[in-house]
Amino acid sequence: MSRSLMGPSRVPRVLCSVVLAALLGGLAAAGCGGGVASLSVKLGLPSGVSSVAPGDSVEFVITVKDTGSQGTSGLTITAGLPADFRYTDTVSLTGSGVRTNPVEAQGNSQQPTWGVWVLSPGDDVAITFDALAGGSPGSYSMTASASGSTTNGSTQSNALALKLSQAPLLSASVSVSPSQAVPGEDVTYQVTVLNSGTGPADEVSITVTLPPVFIYDDGIVIRGDSGRSGGTNPVEGTELPYFDGFEVPPQSGATPGELILKFDAQVLSSAGAQGTYPCGVQVLGDAGLERVEIADSAPVQIT
Repeated sequence: MSRSLMGPSRVPRVLCSVVLAALLGGLAAAGCGGGVASLSVKLGLPSGVSSVAPGDSVEFVITVKDTGSQGTSGLTITAGLPADFRYTDTVSLTGSGVRTNPVEAQGNSQQPTWGVWVLSPGDDVAITFDALAGGSPGSYSMTASASGSTTNGSTQSNALALKLSQAPLLSASVSVSPSQAVPGEDVTYQVTVLNSGTGPADEVSITVTLPPVFIYDDGIVIRGDSGRSGGTNPVEGTELPYFDGFEVPPQSGATPGELILKFDAQVLSSAGAQGTYPCGVQVLGDAGLERVEIADSAPVQIT
């Protein structure tokens, strides 16, 4: 009986050669081309102050660095603000990364995003931005993240702890009645102060700058749910009435704390010039930390 030219002993050797070549080719292919980029992301407060109040403008800085050897393409950076914080503006964009397609953060966003950069190994990008603090008093945390077209998902920063403290938030308005007068007559001004914040406004004072031909003429009336301790009233005849010693409570539910101050002012009988005369108001609270300025309001026409 004749034997085949390819004996049984040759088949395993051929198969082994094919398998070995395939394995070597696969390993070579796996080592070709770019790898996965590596990033570090840091989030901080330039001021170092982590306790803020509703209505405060808070400055943050995000720093992203390429820590690998491959570089990063298509880099975007996102800040995850606490729920009631809102991005307001970008202070600066610095670093050695190359910005290839500017993408700006959207105003009033809770998750502002910036882009797009290319980083070589060792390059970095630093974003300094402001956000408006808001929400109920308590402890919060926030993070930032960065990702690119050459990264394996996103890289998250350290968690930054924030404390939101109680704080007042004052607003004010002024009106006058009647809005027309003749020399010798009285008009009644009303200053309304509202506190829509989460804490009481202490040491509240009100200064009214009357028109040059008006003087304070008493007739003071105080309304609202505010308190007063040791306050002083102006002297009759002054052109710059000043009232102090008020405490305006915080908002309760949907209703802000309220202070309503009414007083009379007399148009001097010597006022000879007809025309329209506005007043100004300054409201201060919490040792001047809360300030509301109203200029050229509540005009009175002298006829």
